[in-house]
Amino acid sequence: TDRISRKLRKYKERRLDGYHGGKSNEADDITDALTKALEETDPPSEVADKEVDPYAKEITKIKSFNLGKPQSLQEAVFALDYIDHDFYVFKNAESGEINVVYKRNAGGIGLIQPSED
Repeated sequence: TDRISRKLRKYKERRLDGYHGGKSNEADDITDALTKALEETDPPSEVADKEVDPYAKEITKIKSFNLGKPQSLQEAVFALDYIDHDFYVFKNAESGEINVVYKRNAGGIGLIQPSED
């Protein structure tokens, strides 16, 4: 339901802002009706019985891979562009720690590394 809600929100924003700047009342009516219907649906009973958030996302796939040899930051950024994913996990050759480089929504590349604390 989160996925559907996000898609509806994006669709609504796209329709409000529009590709050409126009506003559509029909899009508002459709997304409002679907959003209301999603909010009124009850979570599955087996999920509710476990006393967890019924709308929390759950892991549906686990993927393992070999990090291979340690890489420089420059090599990791090159690999990020080469594999055409939003992020790339690598073992930093300088620090020996696991780092992540990622494509930022605002443009550019970000780096996630463990804090030194």
